[in-house]
Amino acid sequence: MFTFFIYRHLIAQADSFWTVQHILSLWLLAVLFDVLALLLLYVAARSLQAAGEGPGGERARAALQKLADRMRRIDHMILWVAGAVLAVMVLITFVSVIGRATYKPLPDDITAAEWALVLMVSLMLGTLQGREDHIEVTALSDTLSYRWNLYLRVFGCLVGVVAVTRLCMVSFEEVPDSFLEITYGSIYELPSWPPRLFFMVGLAWWLTRIAIQFVMLPVLIRLDARDQL
Repeated sequence: MFTFFIYRHLIAQADSFWTVQHILSLWLLAVLFDVLALLLLYVAARSLQAAGEGPGGERARAALQKLADRMRRIDHMILWVAGAVLAVMVLITFVSVIGRATYKPLPDDITAAEWALVLMVSLMLGTLQGREDHIEVTALSDTLSYRWNLYLRVFGCLVGVVAVTRLCMVSFEEVPDSFLEITYGSIYELPSWPPRLFFMVGLAWWLTRIAIQFVMLPVLIRLDARDQL
């Protein structure tokens, strides 16, 4: 679906100055969007089955548990990658400061550090959402029951889906628009589209994680209500 849309509206009407890298980056986004959409549809279908009773519901809940385990492994790998990117960013800053004091700083050190920062933040958006490591204010929710906390989480996920979807739409428009832009202050005139591509990928993963939580929370509410009977 997204592959056809991006091909028809962007790749098929590519500007003359676009390079192979530009085309491949758009194909990457298109394939990624389709894979994430299929993942979300799979979770939604399994969630509907998990809400039911009998062997079908048990198999669906087991499948969702396996998917959750794989997600945790992916999050663990992303944490290591983000940590490595942070180490590189700190190392670039350290070497550049030493070089500035002794001889001369690394060329494009600020640009490289900015790219590393964008990559690290983009990687962690969806991971923090999935691990529920974001900041929460629970002064009100601590006084409510487990089920009402699930209702609040559903509402929060709904707001998050709407907000991040809009952010994705705006960010996606910026990717092809930046193909001709040069990073400000870059000595080697590095392009400005790679960090925007990183951020777009991170936003898409973040939106998928919020949407997955949104479709799975009603199942938890229904199962909790069934346990109360």
